[in-house]
Amino acid sequence: MADQVLFDFAVPDELLEEVVAKSRDPDVIADIGVMPGTGEGKPPALIGILRTNGFAPLVLLTAAALVPGSFQNGIALIGTNLEQSFHIHDAALGAVTFVASVSQLLWAVPLAVWADRGSRKVVAGVALLIFSVFAPLMGLAPNVWAFTFIYLVASVGYGVNNTVHNSYLADAYPTEGRGRVFSWHNLSDPLSQTVGILIFGYIVTVAHNWRWGTFVALAGIPIALALFTLHEPDKGQNEQSHILKASGMDLHSQQADAPRVLLGSAVTRLLRIRSIYFELVAVAILGFAGTGAPLFGNLYFVRRWGLDTAQRSEVYSIVGLAAFLGLPVAYVVGDRYFRRAPERPLVIAGICITAYGGLYVASLYMPQLWMVVTLQFLANAAVSPLAICIFLTLAATAPPEMRTICFAMFGVYSLVFGAFAGGVILGAVSDAAGFRNGPTVALTLIGPVCLVGGILLFIGSRYVKRDITLVIEDVLERHAEGKRRQAGRAVPALQVHNLDFFYGSNQVLFDVNLEVGQGEMVALLGTNGAGKSTLLRAVSGLDHPHRGVIRIFGINCTYLEPEQIIDQEVALLVGGKMTFPGLTVRDNLRIGSYSMRRQGSRARSALDEAMDRFPELSTRLDQSAGTLSGGEQQMLALARVMMTAPKLLLIDELALGLAPKAVDRLMGIVREVNGQGTTVVLVEQSVNRAMSLAEHAFFLERGEVRFDGPTAGLLQRDDLLRPVFLGSAVTGLG
Repeated sequence: MADQVLFDFAVPDELLEEVVAKSRDPDVIADIGVMPGTGEGKPPALIGILRTNGFAPLVLLTAAALVPGSFQNGIALIGTNLEQSFHIHDAALGAVTFVASVSQLLWAVPLAVWADRGSRKVVAGVALLIFSVFAPLMGLAPNVWAFTFIYLVASVGYGVNNTVHNSYLADAYPTEGRGRVFSWHNLSDPLSQTVGILIFGYIVTVAHNWRWGTFVALAGIPIALALFTLHEPDKGQNEQSHILKASGMDLHSQQADAPRVLLGSAVTRLLRIRSIYFELVAVAILGFAGTGAPLFGNLYFVRRWGLDTAQRSEVYSIVGLAAFLGLPVAYVVGDRYFRRAPERPLVIAGICITAYGGLYVASLYMPQLWMVVTLQFLANAAVSPLAICIFLTLAATAPPEMRTICFAMFGVYSLVFGAFAGGVILGAVSDAAGFRNGPTVALTLIGPVCLVGGILLFIGSRYVKRDITLVIEDVLERHAEGKRRQAGRAVPALQVHNLDFFYGSNQVLFDVNLEVGQGEMVALLGTNGAGKSTLLRAVSGLDHPHRGVIRIFGINCTYLEPEQIIDQEVALLVGGKMTFPGLTVRDNLRIGSYSMRRQGSRARSALDEAMDRFPELSTRLDQSAGTLSGGEQQMLALARVMMTAPKLLLIDELALGLAPKAVDRLMGIVREVNGQGTTVVLVEQSVNRAMSLAEHAFFLERGEVRFDGPTAGLLQRDDLLRPVFLGSAVTGLG
């Protein structure tokens, strides 16, 4: 065990061992051990974790979330004051809240992208500093338009609490303490609902003016400055540090080698993680209740019970105390339950949101105020572990390099769908139901909506184990790649590991594994519909896989876009589909030099090389491509692709529909290109042609690799060739 790589994912040992056992690399199996204390053992004490890793990150980030949270609760508290001051109705107040919520979304996504590509402590500090400067200016707003605009800018402070903060904490502290670390950080919520709202409410009451309450935001300035002094942890270091250190690789340098995954690809990747998908939909339900309950609950207490600002702040402080009872549940059982059964926290979250909806709606119809407060106290206690359970699951199932964006999507779904329904729709329902009973009728909708959210979380819990295995598989793949580099073995041109691909619910590729050495020419053979073209599309970035890793010259390119793949010196040629018939030959070639548009001399040189390689085209530069013969059009397509000087050339059915003479000419060029050092992966239907070009072949059948070896060896596999070529090709080759 001393020479083994030790893993601590804080998940059941049998789950980790199951994934390791599926590895095809015997070296990986021999290297894997389990960190003492994982599985069902008792988690280490949080105080020990903090002493080892530092108190400052958790304390400062909790304070950084507390100040904006107190301010936001305070704004909900003074909803009636805002209506009177700006002469607006319930629907308009809901619209203001919705705009503020959407602005949080507008800030959250770019901030998450910035944080994933840069320093999270800087993003957190800058966001809090902007909030602390602009939020007090809301108290100087002369009308609702100015108030809303300033609120939009100040909302940058809310865009980092559950995104950048959680991502930072997930890497700053070890995995076995995440549930308790998130619980402490989430104390900002009950503190803002009790101490924060009480301070805000009494400032407004003493000053007899709601505008003075906005100055509580100034408390964030010293906290923001302190955030800049924190240490920035490497992203994903807890999941991977043991592996990469043992394999002789530096985590930071490995991350720096890979191009950044663009936002669209990251969102696509995350939505394909089934548990995250259901969590995000359920979170929209949470946003419905989380936005509607504070805002219209405040109106409920004014119109049903006649409470003034100070009295409402006292009621909300009492209700907010309930979170101090609910959070210990997440603190005590979160890490322990997750270690025993990773799906349990999501089940608990489903129970929490369902119980909250029932208790809250029941409170609205109680005949006595103390009964209302008691039931809302219990409802708040029930829902307080919810966010921790979801955060714990998200941190374990999201790829580390996309974790901040994943937390940002949590806010996106909560604020866009939830805030819209909770702000505008509930406001319209409240207005339609009448002044006194409107808030009660509107808030009643929270019950059935929360029930739906609970059901969705129950469904999502079924996929948690599977999704965690994908993260572990990714770490194992990185370990294997690290060992390859440490051993000094040549890095293949193309590596595809554990790749699955779906079109909708139809799976096309199943656990595909293949490697292509640099300078090789390999043939990719198989039946029609076997997934050959899909595999090339995945490698070239036109489609993204649902599972697995694609490495090009050692760089993880699984979720890169096509323009990023081109930058990795990869080109794809699709038979019969790669020319623009309405453009001239010259213009078609100019398109091929687009990636070199800022390098004029290189583009001209590439065009000259294309003419030397394809003299047939040199006299037809001003002729429309559509007037060329099929073979000439394919030459033009190949010429345009080769202008980028690819190191890896992917060819899908080069000879499709062409005359034998044209095929021979094109194949000769492909041999020449390969002889100059370009790696070629050729999708081909003809075994004869494959044997004349490639010494190595892969055979796909129904989305699975059924053969990986010398092309000549494929002739011995009648079970593969006969169904494809109906016996004739096999007989002819024999």
